[in-house]
Amino acid sequence: MRFSRSAMTDLRKMALAKRRSDMMDTIYAAALEQFSLHGLRGTSTQTIAEHAGISKQQLHYYIESKEALYESILLRTMVHWGQIGLYAEEETSDPAIAITRLVRRKLDFAFDYPQVSRLFSNEIISGGAVIQGIWSRGLGPVNSAVAIIARWVKNKQISTVEPMFLLFHIWALTQHYADYESQIRFFTGCSADQPLDREKICSEITNFVLRGVGLEAPVNFLLTAKRARGRASARMR
Repeated sequence: MRFSRSAMTDLRKMALAKRRSDMMDTIYAAALEQFSLHGLRGTSTQTIAEHAGISKQQLHYYIESKEALYESILLRTMVHWGQIGLYAEEETSDPAIAITRLVRRKLDFAFDYPQVSRLFSNEIISGGAVIQGIWSRGLGPVNSAVAIIARWVKNKQISTVEPMFLLFHIWALTQHYADYESQIRFFTGCSADQPLDREKICSEITNFVLRGVGLEAPVNFLLTAKRARGRASARMR
């Protein structure tokens, strides 16, 4: 099978684009690891290059600067978190179910992507200079969630609460399990080779948040939590 010259050119472009995409994924993974551990100031391009398996010169072929790479990763983080919040269609559903789902989504993200969560926390602790510009571009999902909660309060579907602070509380409770994993393991006696009991943690946070706004956990959630506790007890025997 013979290809025309234009077809060969297209194939070469596709192959180059694929190699570049794969290399950028490798660079992002290495940079995320280092930034989440050491922050922007504590991470060097030399270290990122070493963990990506390339030279520093090669790294700078793919990125504009360390700062631009850092901002790009933070932007990716905010895009992900924008998909975690309350969805527009959840406004008309049972608030207990919507809040339960929100806690689950945020907690799952903290467990599944701890490096991303820690990167965000390190940025905030250092003053949030970079992420403030990103926040200003991503207020839509946050404002939407605040509006949904405000309407629940207005319709007396939940107890009176400041919507933004409710989101802060849910964020803090779930984020804790990414940022303070070693502390949690120590005080719960969970060794490093054992997974944390995600279902128990989710149950505790969800019930705590729901009680705070005058709601009870949905029946399906209670049944799921009960089964999870039963499985956890069986594993410990």
